[in-house]
Amino acid sequence: MHRDPDALGKSISKYLNWIRTWKQGRGLYGGLHIHAYWKVDSVLEKRYQGVTVSKYIGLMNGFLELHRKTGKRRFLKECIDMAETLRGLQDENGCFEHSVSEFEPGKGGCVHNALADLALLTLSDYLSSTGYEVSKYLEVVKRNLSWFMSYWWKRGNKWMRNPDFPCWCGVTNQDLAVALAMAYYAKLCKDDYWKKYGRPVVDWYLENYYHPRIRSFFRGDTEGFLEPASYNGLIDYELIQLYLLTGREEYLEVALENIEYLKENSWRDEYGFIRIHNNFDLREKRAIRTPSIITQGALISALQMLEDIGISSFKRFKEELLRTVLFYQSGRGYFRISNHYRNFLDIVPLMASGVFEALTRVWSSDKLPSLDEKIEVGIDYSGRDVLIDTNGYWQLHRGDQVVSGVKSDPNGIHFKPLISGIRKVRVNGSSFTLKISGFRSISIDHVLEEDERVIIETNREAIVYLKLFDGRRVKDVLKIGRNVIKYGDF
Repeated sequence: MHRDPDALGKSISKYLNWIRTWKQGRGLYGGLHIHAYWKVDSVLEKRYQGVTVSKYIGLMNGFLELHRKTGKRRFLKECIDMAETLRGLQDENGCFEHSVSEFEPGKGGCVHNALADLALLTLSDYLSSTGYEVSKYLEVVKRNLSWFMSYWWKRGNKWMRNPDFPCWCGVTNQDLAVALAMAYYAKLCKDDYWKKYGRPVVDWYLENYYHPRIRSFFRGDTEGFLEPASYNGLIDYELIQLYLLTGREEYLEVALENIEYLKENSWRDEYGFIRIHNNFDLREKRAIRTPSIITQGALISALQMLEDIGISSFKRFKEELLRTVLFYQSGRGYFRISNHYRNFLDIVPLMASGVFEALTRVWSSDKLPSLDEKIEVGIDYSGRDVLIDTNGYWQLHRGDQVVSGVKSDPNGIHFKPLISGIRKVRVNGSSFTLKISGFRSISIDHVLEEDERVIIETNREAIVYLKLFDGRRVKDVLKIGRNVIKYGDF
């Protein structure tokens, strides 16, 4: 498949520029922790946009890949700074603070603690051959695994409390993450957590929650409900790593079957890009396509790991998923979530650290390209909701309501406009109107359809970057005053 040879490198460079705008201190990355699939946006009401530890695994792996491939010390330093942040966030009982993701601020989430462990274990493994002292990181993981056994062992969830089978929270993707942390810890420390707890948990899920005819997993927190397709990619990521750590062929076999399930139920959207389905309806025996999540980072990483061990049967599928991710990346570097919710859940700029990890895994160069354009403001819209992103602020318009945030402040969410120069934003049918002043470069990240138009009124000449429904990215020069932009202009 033809692709600009620098496309992945440029995508990574854009993401690095953008994620830097969310730094809140040394080793501290904030973000908007909204969960589109479960439609959870309570962090806005709580006004929290600081650290959440589960996002660090993608950042850690991504920065380590960049250090491995470029040799640039700054990437390794970023990893060490993040590891120190995780150390500082561990409570006396071993649990990590800020470990509930979309329910922040809080602590105690099952998968979220496990993913923080994996970030520390990955770094420890990477550094172990260099003579760097990693025992302090492994001690943090050991304390966290001890907390898992005292707090989560056979605890279950709201649907199934205190189950009688080997598990922690009783949800497939989450308990496999805990087991993976134990397997990785066993590799580095020769501990028996894996043999005593982790392996029995994985084997139980493969025996009891894997549906061999469908080739997907029951989730475990609702009767008869399969894991959403986007979580299957995470499960494959976990199973392939478990295979690499333990050599157990059955883990790899199930992952390969599950990836076939995802591939067979994938589909092309209205712009010709491959999408992963939403879920499978067991009663109607059919795949449910939408809403489809674009950011399939874990799945892409899983496919790349397969290629790294000589399994290339899914290479085309991986390339198609990459093409989708790159198309829906914003001009400023963050990634669109979906285009099916028809509201802010499509466009909120999540950290998407798993996509960052995936891009760095696939990228095969040793030098990141510099970017020709520096975009000062990014704008996307879905339904009637509009998202605006700059280096210092983000701003979300929902009708007459506005919520915005100061990116450098973990508690910096305000229910008022913060970005100066935005005079008006409005979606009216097939028209989007923007009145803006002071900005020299603007990215409109909404996909411009053939019958749509963008009206921009500006007080200075500016460059506008646009994304067209036929897959092209174009730019135009805005004159002072009113500018009307249509697909036919290009």
